[in-house]
Amino acid sequence: MAAGSGRFWYKIKVETLRIWVFLGVVAALGLVAFSGWGYVQRALLSGEIEKALEEGRELVHTLRSEPDLLSFRTEFDTGRRSLEEAQTQLAEDDLDAAWTSAERGRTLLRSILNGLRNEGPSGEAQFISVAGDVEFRRGEQGEWLPARRRVTLFPGDYVKTAGGGSAEVMTVDGTLFTVRPSTVILVDQRSSRGERNGERTIALRSGWVNLSTSQAASRVATPRAEARVAGRSAASVSYDEAARKARFTAHRGEVSVTGPGGTRQLGERQQVEQTGDRLSDTKTLPPAPITLGPPDNLEVFLTETERLQLSWQPVRSAVSYALQVSRNRLFVDNVIDVEARTKTVATLGLVGEGSFIWRVAATDRQGAQGPWSLPRRFRVSGDRGAVDFSALRRGAGQRDAAGGPE
Repeated sequence: MAAGSGRFWYKIKVETLRIWVFLGVVAALGLVAFSGWGYVQRALLSGEIEKALEEGRELVHTLRSEPDLLSFRTEFDTGRRSLEEAQTQLAEDDLDAAWTSAERGRTLLRSILNGLRNEGPSGEAQFISVAGDVEFRRGEQGEWLPARRRVTLFPGDYVKTAGGGSAEVMTVDGTLFTVRPSTVILVDQRSSRGERNGERTIALRSGWVNLSTSQAASRVATPRAEARVAGRSAASVSYDEAARKARFTAHRGEVSVTGPGGTRQLGERQQVEQTGDRLSDTKTLPPAPITLGPPDNLEVFLTETERLQLSWQPVRSAVSYALQVSRNRLFVDNVIDVEARTKTVATLGLVGEGSFIWRVAATDRQGAQGPWSLPRRFRVSGDRGAVDFSALRRGAGQRDAAGGPE
């Protein structure tokens, strides 16, 4: 970070050898090369979505001929509708939403077929994606094993993430859980067809999870309370084991939180905290900021651009903003992670190459942070070196020591 003219700069650093070798190439490619990266990235993602949709449609066709499908009718309808949603989102060019819906549908339908034919364990959940150090364990006495995509989880299994790890886990009813860093969860041992109308439950032992439900409701239990997240809703739950504090937030839809201290009903952007057995009053969070620039999937070249400005609309109730820049969509091991930025712009000093994704959230006067903005991506091209993350982390430490950016 360097201060100049009253502004603070975040720097993404790499070795810059051989940059001049690329000057002639950059000049020749011009606008074609400038837009090429975004086109390739979107084409690859579109291909993955089409592949998931094709496999999903084949599974629908196969399952309709299964004589025992009636016992999985709810899950089948959920999977089929997810594929239909993915097709609509793909047509609207909403690729991130289309990928989530397509993967949700394919995973559910594949799980049903495995269960009907006993071709493989259907389980209660499955890893969809893994970033960083993530492990799972079979039951109380099992060995901790590295998590991998598509590994099946059963009732009684544990999932543990390290400080730089995160994972997406999907239950068989279509609920997508994002297990954040430094978190331990337990796949609940209730039967999927037992009490509570078959609603799946994840027990949060410590840490933080986000979840997005499909048609069916889902539950997250902490040691002293339980959150029921209605269908078509999104929420987050955190639990600090040492302080015996929990936080329940509804980002979309409806959430009901029940504990020894009573019950709280949460609507969109509402939050309740629990200390011991006591549930706080419900409070409303600030809305997500609307990002302004740069445009999504922008590519810039070191030979042409030295600085890139991230900007967003101010939120009326906000006194500061949290900003994250990462190299992966789960936002773990972030290269920039600040919580108290008062400005609605942040300038990156570009001295190296990399692909990045960024987002911002507003914080109100009571210290409550609202939901994150929709993420945007950008790429810096020029040198073939690697991003110097250690320099960025040192810079973050300097910002902390300086009391935060102006």
